[in-house]
Amino acid sequence: MKQTMDKITVVTDKICEIVSIFSMITIVFLMVTICIDVVTGNIFDNPIPGVYEVCQVILTTLVFSSWAYTQCKHGHIHVTMFVSRMPQKLRFFCFAFTSFLSTFVMGFASYAVWIAIFEKKASGECTGTLQIPYWPFYFIEFIAFVMLTVILLRDAVKATMAMVNKEMAEEIQATW
Repeated sequence: MKQTMDKITVVTDKICEIVSIFSMITIVFLMVTICIDVVTGNIFDNPIPGVYEVCQVILTTLVFSSWAYTQCKHGHIHVTMFVSRMPQKLRFFCFAFTSFLSTFVMGFASYAVWIAIFEKKASGECTGTLQIPYWPFYFIEFIAFVMLTVILLRDAVKATMAMVNKEMAEEIQATW
């Protein structure tokens, strides 16, 4: 079972790296766009129209696409002050419970974004100046949420396994 989880971890981590590359490209595009807007606004007194709208929609994709990668690298904050003092089975039961709870919440959020995609597409809602449709950015947000849900589920299963598998327990505690 541990070998299967290790293979799943390798695959999901690789997908998260791809998503993080998208996030990095997004932040570079965002920085260049803002710099060009500031330069053209201050030097030529002609700022780029709609740059705030572009930054708004790009910033949402940047934020949401980085969450799954951060979870893969265990970069989110874990408060283990009390949990680390518990017996091993109870410790990983608590960790698994909160991981499954997080998985449920993110799964629900993914579903909500999925519904919002079709609502935005049906309404034709766009930004004010450039008329950029919102729904493609909701779709990117959906992919990021689903990826985070998968990573949280993977971590919850690992935590459940750690209740009975000492090797898995040591692997998880190394990230605490």
